[in-house]
Amino acid sequence: MQRYILKRIVIAILTLIVISFVIFFVMRLGEADPVLIMLPPDARPEDRDLLMETFGLDKPIPVQFLYFLKSAVRGDFGRSFKYDEPALTLLLSRVPATLELALAAIFLTSVIGLTIGIVSAVKRDSLFDRFGKMFALAGQAIPSFWLGIMLMLLLGVMLRLFPISGRGGLDHLVLPALTLSAFNIAAITRLSRSSMIDALKSDYVAMAHAKGVPGRAVILIHAFKNASIPILTMMGLLFGYLITGAVVTETIFSWPGVGRLALEAVFARDYPVVQAFALFASFVFVTANLVVDILYAYIDPRIRYQ
Repeated sequence: MQRYILKRIVIAILTLIVISFVIFFVMRLGEADPVLIMLPPDARPEDRDLLMETFGLDKPIPVQFLYFLKSAVRGDFGRSFKYDEPALTLLLSRVPATLELALAAIFLTSVIGLTIGIVSAVKRDSLFDRFGKMFALAGQAIPSFWLGIMLMLLLGVMLRLFPISGRGGLDHLVLPALTLSAFNIAAITRLSRSSMIDALKSDYVAMAHAKGVPGRAVILIHAFKNASIPILTMMGLLFGYLITGAVVTETIFSWPGVGRLALEAVFARDYPVVQAFALFASFVFVTANLVVDILYAYIDPRIRYQ
């Protein structure tokens, strides 16, 4: 098991290095000049040269990448062009808001998605199952920006049940969490239903019934444990998505998280912040996959020997 974990950690580190290389060069492919964005229209050429030198943009791109890699290892991603603060400090200041939103969304995804999926599988072809399939189909078909706007209009503006923007108490969290989790609830509902149906048809479940094990124990212990492997994989990927892919939701609801910060940084060509965000997003995805791989091997020991 230790050898399996070590191998996965080495692969994760190599993946992050490759991603940092790609991100750095892709950011510099555009024609927009960040220095021109920062300078006023009447700036002199000498001012532009001074700013280029200050941020190290006057050096060849390969040299800039080596400086970036050397600094990134020490946790230094440079200073934000727009805010004139360390990019990592700026990013970390926004993480709690995004983490709060992501945890609320993953809670809704787990509770609602798994409940509807498991009950639909147990009561297959019933009225509840038909409702569950329609619910999952609608959740994956409706764009998140449209759903967010509709929730704002209905529950925020017309019924005045929840605030429509900003971060505050639990009531501020409801609408953005519902918007962010809708697609994931639908995905987990469909996956848990199909996995549970396969598990309920298996021989070990029939054997458990034959031995007189109570029905609820058969479903939650025997069937769900074996059906949980693909669900666990999906949940790990979804957590990474919730952390890093909340750009649309955070923009709609003016939520002060990393997704909104990254969007502002892209428009301002703020290279240090975009690079810090991209590496942070990659780190979250790679770590989530690493944890899922380890749990995967723990649940099914055959995997670690493959």
